[in-house]
Amino acid sequence: MKQIDLGDPAFKKLLAEISPEILATLTDEQIEAIYKVFSYRAEANHSIDLRISIPIPGARSYLLFLAGWERRSQTRLIQEKGLYPILTPINFLFLMGFLTITFFSIFTIFSFLLPSISIPSIFIHSTSIPWIDNQSECEKTGRTWDNKKCWDDQHSPDF
Repeated sequence: MKQIDLGDPAFKKLLAEISPEILATLTDEQIEAIYKVFSYRAEANHSIDLRISIPIPGARSYLLFLAGWERRSQTRLIQEKGLYPILTPINFLFLMGFLTITFFSIFTIFSFLLPSISIPSIFIHSTSIPWIDNQSECEKTGRTWDNKKCWDDQHSPDF
């Protein structure tokens, strides 16, 4: 066998999964070719690589999100499009659930944040001051007496 780093634990594990009868029939060139493909896959790092186990009682499941530069050929892309279709009932349900949760999360966040954000009003509205019921007291505070009511011309809707 040529100089293949059989010290690589992952490659050793791969070879251990091949039955000894089949492994005995492989030539050095075949093992080297398998190693090249294996090492290429091991080097295929992604810019984003999220692998999350989802603890659902009674079901072992995980979520995998990979992103990076596209290195596959057009032929392979077309071939894989048939193998892994996007529009399946499970994918549709997942996407609908994900979008629903996202929408309600954003809605909830904004419903808590928007009331705490005060937007200063640039509009001033006149309003009557109900606790001032005579003209002298009204004018003494710098307000206007009109139609038997005391009016404040600098009232803000934020008051």
